Amino acid sequence: MQINYGKREVSCKLVYYGPGMSGKTTNLEVVHQRVPEKSKGDLTSIATEGDRTLFFDFLPIDLGQVRGMTTKFQLYTVPGQIYYASTRKLVLQGADGVIFVADSQAEKIKENIESLTDLQQNLDEYGLKLEEMPFVIQWNKRDLPNALPIEELEKQINTFRAPTVPAVAATGEGVLATLKLAASLVLDRLNTKEPGAATKKAAAPAEKPAEAPPAEKKEAVVAKINADQISRSYFTQYCQVQYRLGARTEEVDDFKKFSMDEKKRLLESLINHGLLLQDAKKRSIVVSKEELEVQLKEFARRFKTKEEMDAHLAHRKLSLDNLRNEATKNVIIGKIIQKVIPNLNEKFRITETEVKEYYFTNSAKYGGKSFDAVKAEVIAGIKNQRKRELLDEMFKALRRESSITIFEENL
Repeated sequence: MQINYGKREVSCKLVYYGPGMSGKTTNLEVVHQRVPEKSKGDLTSIATEGDRTLFFDFLPIDLGQVRGMTTKFQLYTVPGQIYYASTRKLVLQGADGVIFVADSQAEKIKENIESLTDLQQNLDEYGLKLEEMPFVIQWNKRDLPNALPIEELEKQINTFRAPTVPAVAATGEGVLATLKLAASLVLDRLNTKEPGAATKKAAAPAEKPAEAPPAEKKEAVVAKINADQISRSYFTQYCQVQYRLGARTEEVDDFKKFSMDEKKRLLESLINHGLLLQDAKKRSIVVSKEELEVQLKEFARRFKTKEEMDAHLAHRKLSLDNLRNEATKNVIIGKIIQKVIPNLNEKFRITETEVKEYYFTNSAKYGGKSFDAVKAEVIAGIKNQRKRELLDEMFKALRRESSITIFEENL
């Protein structure tokens, strides 16, 4: 903590810690996007090779007061890889609180535990104890089919009984709630243990105690899928991501406003996505890292260089987590289709007659090009059409077996 008595300002430091690719950087990016311009500084980074995670980020945010003095929070994140140990230790110096971003996936348990042990060891070198400082755990990536139940994560990782928040950082779900919880713990501790400028001057009038923040309202729900709820903030972020993924130009709006018809269409899509994930969990379908990499490489082929792809994502305000979510969905769809639809290869078998009929029916689409010139494109079009038909059948079947409630008034 740093105090500027001239400005009557207290500067607090919060560090996002966790294993590589757990979502630390995504948390900061979401916070930076959502905080009003006048309340934040520039998001500064030094990229590290081999991980999206930034070297560090700096973001002052006004989140409350300490004994009448304005407070600002510096938000940092650290690289998760083992070979950046010295960097992590350096960034932890002077930390007033820690947010541990845990990856909820079953295969990441070991990495989470190793990262938490690393955090404790680094704090020990500064004479700090994790159990004695403001500490919050975020259970990130709750939307993935191989995410462990929170009860299991609590048992294996949260030995400190620290407060926790479930999250899907890629869509913004739980990001601000995590920050607010950690910030409130830091402020409570500072107001208890640090007297501040006002109490150090006997002649100075007593400061009016800072008012407690109003109780946070329960978030509106736009739909329920069996036992799962879709909050309005999750839905809003989903809409923005889908818009950015499907935009026909490189530049997109910071925040697109959707018509009611667009919202209804996107909500139906999100409900289908939720049904898909629920079914995948029932079937114990797991998406491997290698399967995701195949999907991501397929996307990367559209670009000549990694820099070109990064620029494309930046223009569309997308992160790699957004792409991973889409890739995960595609892999799950493929696996479920193979399990639930018999004779799949037979359904995708296409005859020469069908190809020619499709070509002549859609001839205007091909701009007068010859059959031989567009034959491969025609076959791909037929396969995509059949895939959509199969998906429609599958989602109809899932909906018949599910309880779905839509709260249209909350859209």
